Amino acid sequence: MSKYTKEKFNRLKYKFNNSEIISENYSQAYQDMFVLTMLNGKKNGTYLEIGAGDAKTINNSYLLETHFDWRGLSIDIQSIMKDSFVEHNRKNPILIDNALTINYEQLFIDNNFDKQIDYLQLDIEPQHNTLNCLKLIPLDKYRFSVITYETDFYDNRVSREDSLLNREESRKILLSHGYELVAGNICNTTTTDFFEDWYIDPKIINKDIVKLFDTSSEFNNMSENFLLNP
Repeated sequence: MSKYTKEKFNRLKYKFNNSEIISENYSQAYQDMFVLTMLNGKKNGTYLEIGAGDAKTINNSYLLETHFDWRGLSIDIQSIMKDSFVEHNRKNPILIDNALTINYEQLFIDNNFDKQIDYLQLDIEPQHNTLNCLKLIPLDKYRFSVITYETDFYDNRVSREDSLLNREESRKILLSHGYELVAGNICNTTTTDFFEDWYIDPKIINKDIVKLFDTSSEFNNMSENFLLNP
């Protein structure tokens, strides 16, 4: 797990608004810091977190909710995660459900989401389930300013051919809807455990912020090396 601490503040490639108040982050691989960076520390944002996991540990929305007053909805199939959300006093709800059986357009309506949602996390297993979930999102009616999409490309339980097909299909879908892949093949603890793609909506994200980063569809490097200077 790659973690941000306050001691790394001066290494941030972009010191977004209120970044100085963050003493630590909670994502597995800086996803929360990526979201805040691209949105310049936006307050009162919105998120949909598909595959939430624990309410705090290795969680992409905890920092957004607790320090930046975001509202949103988390989804997880494991009922025990609801206990975790209660234990950690999460203000925003978690829906215990199968992400592949949800009508997302109705979900957005029921939860009063705007047509432009700030952050979408897609992270369920195995990798073909994440791809099938992506296909359920009404991308023609709702947009997302930042997307972190877990490809699990490293997973050796899936053939390399199938992993490549799954990853490339997800990229084709998102690129066809106008998203920009700013960091492909994000790694966690080594430079070979490719597991995630990071996207932005170029119509929303400030181009001057994006220019500060070594963006590449084949970044093939650790998340910390994307967001921090050596």
